[in-house]
Amino acid sequence: MARTKRLYFEKAVYHISIRGNNRQMVLAAREDKQAFLGTLNKYKKRFKFKLYGFVLMDNHVHMILETTSQNNISKVMQAITLSYSQKFRNKYNYTGYVWQGRFKSSIISGEIYIVECINYIHNNPVRANMVNEAKDYLWSSYHRYNGNSELLKNAIDIDIFRS
Repeated sequence: MARTKRLYFEKAVYHISIRGNNRQMVLAAREDKQAFLGTLNKYKKRFKFKLYGFVLMDNHVHMILETTSQNNISKVMQAITLSYSQKFRNKYNYTGYVWQGRFKSSIISGEIYIVECINYIHNNPVRANMVNEAKDYLWSSYHRYNGNSELLKNAIDIDIFRS
C-alpha cells in the first residue's frame, strides 16, 4: 500500500522526530552526537531552514524547525538522515537501516505551542531519567536559550518571535 504524501507548507514550523531502527542506540557515543550535530549544521546552511530547538537522545532525535520557500521538510530530512546514516555505517561497519521508518512530523503554530514544544523536547532527558533537570543534559538546545553554549551559537535560531 502506498504511503500518504506529506503536506508541505512554506515557512511552516515542524516538530520532527526520528528514531533508531528497532530503537537501537544510534547516538549513544559522544562522537556520534557530535557527528549528528555537524550533519545538522551542514544541511542547515545548505537548505537555509531555521532550527529552534533539538535534543539528541541515545536512540532518537527531536527537532523544532521552520522550512523556507526554497525547501520542503522531506528533502531536508532525507539529506540529514542519509548523511548521518552513512557516517554511522562506516564507523560501526553496520549494514541495514539506521532509522526506523519515516520521520514523524507535526506542524506546530502559535507562539505558545511552539514554546511548549521546545520545552517538551528539552525535558525529554528528564522524563527518560537520564538527568534531574534539563540544564544537566549536554545534547540539547536548552543551553543556547540560556546563553551557555558557544558551540550552538550559530546553529540555533533563537529569534523565533522577532520575524
